Amino acid sequence: MPTVSLGVLVLGLLPSAFAADSTGVLRLSSTTPGAEVYVDDALLGTTPLTKYIPAGPHTLRVVADNFEPYVRRIEVQADKTLDVSAVLTAGPGSIEFSGPPGATVSIGGQVYGVPVRIPSPSASALAYKAAAPGFEEAEATMPLVKGRNYVVALKLESSEGVVAVVTNPAGAQVRLDGADVGVTPARQKGVARGTHGVQVSMPGYATVYRQLDTSKGGRGAVDVTLTKAGAEVVVNGAPADASVLFNGVEVGQGPLRIPAVAKGRLDVTVVTDGKQATGKFTVPSEGTLTVRLSGSTVVEQKPITQQWAFWAAIGGGTAAVATTAAVVVAANQPEPAPEGDVVVTLP
Repeated sequence: MPTVSLGVLVLGLLPSAFAADSTGVLRLSSTTPGAEVYVDDALLGTTPLTKYIPAGPHTLRVVADNFEPYVRRIEVQADKTLDVSAVLTAGPGSIEFSGPPGATVSIGGQVYGVPVRIPSPSASALAYKAAAPGFEEAEATMPLVKGRNYVVALKLESSEGVVAVVTNPAGAQVRLDGADVGVTPARQKGVARGTHGVQVSMPGYATVYRQLDTSKGGRGAVDVTLTKAGAEVVVNGAPADASVLFNGVEVGQGPLRIPAVAKGRLDVTVVTDGKQATGKFTVPSEGTLTVRLSGSTVVEQKPITQQWAFWAAIGGGTAAVATTAAVVVAANQPEPAPEGDVVVTLP
């Protein structure tokens, strides 16, 4: 009765490795000759059986079709023989799951903590999902034979170094640290610990920029609902060799204009000569957001008609305007006067 061999299952502990350790002898018989013998999930052979195994505690499992598994904890002493007689009783068959600490198995909506042994279902196949903290979820379907006992040792892939991006709708193009990694749902393995920039774009939708921090070794996940709401973002005043980043994602160099940036929070960073300037903004649902490099910060650049310089420049041309019109002009100035001396040509 072979154990299951699937992508997420593994059986370790090779008998050939036993000789390298301090060993004792396990001498095993069973009421059902020919039953398979497992020690710590490794198949050793069939009963009757005599084997050298490492000294210490082990899990012994003796199984045969149409019998309940015989499962015991045993203690093998160095240079001594442990005699075990396994009494098997009739049973319908079962499935035993083992795995990393905290692992669970979900079958038909029912979640079981691992290790667990459940009666074999009457179906000819069993679909299940396996999960554990710090590991990637996995799904598998195993064929079943009525009355057979199965031993399933879960080996899940570590989540470290994995970055996964999903979007609604799916099919968006993903760039990770400037490199194309496919369309959503996208999954990239072997990503180093640290901060990473993710750009998600799709024709007809605004582009999303996100930064991930996997410094602690966990899984990096981005879940985005794409929207058509967004605005053009213009960055002025940056030197031609300066790097410009949106939410930690490099989008280009020098002065630039990026169309269709998704509405919401946007951190704009300009890096030049080893120094960086940053500003925090809100991208509107339409129109244009214009920002500029101003010393050690990035600031929003108002339209020319909302700047004091504009009104100072046209001040001399308002001599013939009535007092009421002058009040309207003042009300249209959303910015307060800048600090310091301001030269204004009065009517």
